[in-house]
Amino acid sequence: MDTDKLPIKFFAPREIDELRIEGNGNSEKPKWVLEGDALVKRAEILQASLSDIETIMIERKQSASPVPFSFIAKIQEDATAKSKRKDITNFFQVKDNSSVIGVADVNELIVCLDSVDELRQISGKLRAYEKNDYAISCIEGFAEFEPSVMATDEVCNYKVKLVDYQDFEQNLAMRRMFEHTLERNKIEYKKTTYSEQFYVYNMKMVNTDMLEQLKKEEIFNALFSVEPMPKYTVSLDFVDDDQEVPVKIPENGKNYLTIGILDNGIASIPNLKPWMEMDRWSPYPNDSINPTHGTFVAGVALYGDECEGKNWVGHKGIKLFDAAIFPDTTKEGLDEDELIANIKEAVALYHEKVKVWNLSVSITRPVVDTKFSDFAIALDSIQDKYNVLICKSAGNCRNFENNYPKGRIHEGADSVRSLVVGSVAHDKGQYDYAEYNDPSPFSRVGPGPEYIIKPEVSHYGGNAGVTPSGETVTTGVKSFSKDGKMATGVGTSFSTPRVTALAAGIQQELSEEFDPLLIKALITHSASYPKEMTVPVTERAKQVGFGIPKNVPDIIYNSPYEATLILRDSLAKGDKIDIMDFPMPQCLLKDGYYTGQIIATLVYDPVLDPSQGIEYCQSNIDVKFGSYDTKEERDTSKRHILNPVGRKGSQNLLLGTVYSKNKMKEKSSEFALKERLLIQYADKYYPVKKYAVDLSELTEKKKIEYLSPDKKWFLFLQGVYRDHIERMAQIESFALTQEFCLILTIRDPNQKEHVYDEVTQKLDEYNFWHSNIRVATDVNIPL
Repeated sequence: MDTDKLPIKFFAPREIDELRIEGNGNSEKPKWVLEGDALVKRAEILQASLSDIETIMIERKQSASPVPFSFIAKIQEDATAKSKRKDITNFFQVKDNSSVIGVADVNELIVCLDSVDELRQISGKLRAYEKNDYAISCIEGFAEFEPSVMATDEVCNYKVKLVDYQDFEQNLAMRRMFEHTLERNKIEYKKTTYSEQFYVYNMKMVNTDMLEQLKKEEIFNALFSVEPMPKYTVSLDFVDDDQEVPVKIPENGKNYLTIGILDNGIASIPNLKPWMEMDRWSPYPNDSINPTHGTFVAGVALYGDECEGKNWVGHKGIKLFDAAIFPDTTKEGLDEDELIANIKEAVALYHEKVKVWNLSVSITRPVVDTKFSDFAIALDSIQDKYNVLICKSAGNCRNFENNYPKGRIHEGADSVRSLVVGSVAHDKGQYDYAEYNDPSPFSRVGPGPEYIIKPEVSHYGGNAGVTPSGETVTTGVKSFSKDGKMATGVGTSFSTPRVTALAAGIQQELSEEFDPLLIKALITHSASYPKEMTVPVTERAKQVGFGIPKNVPDIIYNSPYEATLILRDSLAKGDKIDIMDFPMPQCLLKDGYYTGQIIATLVYDPVLDPSQGIEYCQSNIDVKFGSYDTKEERDTSKRHILNPVGRKGSQNLLLGTVYSKNKMKEKSSEFALKERLLIQYADKYYPVKKYAVDLSELTEKKKIEYLSPDKKWFLFLQGVYRDHIERMAQIESFALTQEFCLILTIRDPNQKEHVYDEVTQKLDEYNFWHSNIRVATDVNIPL
């Protein structure tokens, strides 16, 4: 085998590595639990607050309304932790199903009850305060549930969401009641499924009088929110360019992957037409389509490297599918529900042929901390249902023109399943604000809701600035206008198709079934920060995610001095993976201690529930990698011990606390500048986690403790689930599990030791199943 073309490897845990999760067996109460007078006082305050709720409930119930009664339980800021949420939910348990049905806002739970008797049962629990001290310590008060209404004086379309009562029949009845109410009031509407059992209504042309009448209706208390329906537009400013790029033609008999361009259409210009094998799909007639933006996006995807004279992506050609989901918005606007319906229909029709989709369409609304956007929820649902990957732009911001800080990523860019892309400057003109390889001035920043890292990666999308006279100027990336001429433009819209093309290029080179998690993980794992980047280390993840990914061949192959292992598996609730014979190569022992660089990327599909607001991600996976002293036999006859073998003297080396700050400051190597990552994810529900550590940077004390030659090495993964989804799984009898992809690279930074060979030998020695990633035999990848 060519030693410069060593394929990365899949490997799998052995049966002995798959263990059961054990309880901690600690019976002492935590310090945060109130006791004595403090507990009595809190219970009395809550009793008074609940009495007010009872008065409101009695008034409501006098009308014998079919609309369930809901109220808000306000909880302490840190009471979202799994250990606390279970006690809170148990406190409101007065029937077979949980009475806690959703999250209204940060630290606000929606509680739904059928009768005053149920409310009085809860009141009785407050009197039994010592028995319910955990829950009472977490609850701050109660309030009436009221739908969130954002009204405008103008006649417009309104977006309406109903409360999810976590009951199929109840939700169905409320939808019917709402639809009858709209029909009786002669309000035109359209219902769109954003995700499974998550419906959104578009009330058409509603004025203030109609909105006030709706507030008087019985169904109003079953509404979750009412707001103006977001509208979408596409705008694009081009600058003509004199450069010409030769037309390339697909090779006969060669298999090309097709990417879907979800945009405003692709023009059949000479450079693109040979690569468009399927006819355009669109819900709009041709005379309503103005293929400006989509043509430029498609040009970047197919000709991005040729236009810039770079090998940024390195694919060998990709086919294009034109999904014109956007009409000419200079003639007509597009409501959010219609946009989602268009995306869903295009993907539903073509998902078997088109697995990678580009969505460079952005909403002009930034994400908020308190919830995931409906657009993101819809994109997640589409990807789950059809097993596709959507590459989504982070969104553009013009704040730099007025000397304001960048805005947060746009709605839709908080999609958990999508690969979200920011922009980096590829060049610098006289008045441009960003230095070469710094974040573009217009590229919106993260994080997403619940602090998840968005964008995950970035690529080249142009630069911009303002002249002394106040004129905005740009240094654009190159592509094609709709008339086939070369043009330049800037935006995350044009960094995104590079990553879309990269995803397609990787899949095209592999003889593996399409796997969105694997593709997303490979791209994220390869990403690094340009050494020229001037953004502080602490800000980089917010600005550009994990950096700029490598090109196709660099992602698929290892050098002899590194080994990349892929663990692609699922992890069921109650199980964990603890590989106690991790194949750490002994060739990395130098001067009596282990050395080397470790890069670990974990991408997983958390269980999602739109009804849970900020807690939309209902599950998490933790990963640990490090050394330990010995294996030890354990007494499984004891109550909390389920596994016969354990580790003694373990240390997770993905923690920043074991590394020397002074050593890290002194290092100016390429790894220190580009790759080192010591983000502390703690118990946050991050769907993408990445670590990059250099063992030589451990403190001297920790080096002696954890890197001596007698150490063994382990890799550990464990899933965690929120209380809500655990209860739903029990009630509805479904198994909780999470698909994940972990990629781990071990590297000799001095490029002397043959790490690849030794890791392969140790996999055999320890009886691991392993296999090279399958590369298409008809593809020649020059390195």
